[in-house]
Amino acid sequence: MNIITVEKKGLLEDFRDWGVNPDYAEFFLSKCDTEGSTVALKQFVFNDTIHLDDKIQWLLVSSAFWCRAFREAESHMQQTEALSAIRAIYFAAGFLGVSPVVALIRSWWSLSYELHLLSSPNQSQMQVKPFRSLILSSLFKH
Repeated sequence: MNIITVEKKGLLEDFRDWGVNPDYAEFFLSKCDTEGSTVALKQFVFNDTIHLDDKIQWLLVSSAFWCRAFREAESHMQQTEALSAIRAIYFAAGFLGVSPVVALIRSWWSLSYELHLLSSPNQSQMQVKPFRSLILSSLFKH
């Protein structure tokens, strides 16, 4: 199994583009495995500070990371995994009332449309399959 990893230089640029405060970026990196030019998520990350408690910043950090993971994905499965994380952040930000993050993700979603071909975050990439399989269909014919 692969550990979710992104390029450090690109992530730092994304942190800047998403408006992540340098203190939050530095703390995030300190909680990840950084080897050379990559940043890998650890199995468990926990904010053990009392001063880095801005929910907007944490949602921005997460958005930047997962959008970078989407950009660097090497397979459809990795893209789907990253899009799922971005969706979760998008809807969580909406329910938390963090409209700046919602707006930034919607903007990113529009700009990356040609890659994922989904007009909105509530659309699924999965093919819709009929409920009944061939076996079930034949059982109900009698």
